[in-house]
Amino acid sequence: MMKAMIFSDLITSKNSIVTLLGVTVLIAIFIAMPTGTLYGSIGACAAMIPFMYLFSISAYDEMNGWERFRLTLPISRRQVAYGRYASMLIVCVCSLVIAIALGLLIGLVVDALPEGIVPEGLRLSNAGVGEVIGVALLTQVVILLVATLTLPFILRYGMTRATRIAPMVLIFAISGLAVLLGNTPIVGELEVFLGGMGQLQMVLLGAGIVVVVLALYAASALVAARFYEHREF
Repeated sequence: MMKAMIFSDLITSKNSIVTLLGVTVLIAIFIAMPTGTLYGSIGACAAMIPFMYLFSISAYDEMNGWERFRLTLPISRRQVAYGRYASMLIVCVCSLVIAIALGLLIGLVVDALPEGIVPEGLRLSNAGVGEVIGVALLTQVVILLVATLTLPFILRYGMTRATRIAPMVLIFAISGLAVLLGNTPIVGELEVFLGGMGQLQMVLLGAGIVVVVLALYAASALVAARFYEHREF
């Protein structure tokens, strides 16, 4: 039944995702031209669709009593929570692929143009394939961290109340991290450490970060499922 929940989420958001995809492509192009780099457009493309999906599908739950009606179906609350996390992860993976493909496409098209027509930073030969993939992946990591923090509140309190709580949690988390890092020399040491790493080491580091974030995401799903089981409507 969790598979039914996943399909329900994705089908419900199908039209908005298609619309967002078109808007994202246009925004990516408009960002690329004035900034003169692929990285901003790739980041915007990778972030926009999953970010909007996270809040639009949660808002849809509260429309026309759908969330209450869904509880009358032969699907447990735990399956609802896990299905929401799974559909969010699927959207993130699809957005990652789209962002990488769009970045590579823009870069290849610009490579084929004569010099001086568009900013040189848009050329794939200058931006680098590895950097394009890295930016898209880093963006998805950030989006998954946002989902990790916000989904438990959305499933516990509903979208309306969660929008008042989740931003405060994010602000405190970011502020606390900034204060923690600001009082230590770790940032400078990290720059030196990353600067001395080879390509293979960077790939392994990136893979490790993804594994850690996915583990946090899974832990968040367990917490959110427990919250949702005890939620009163």
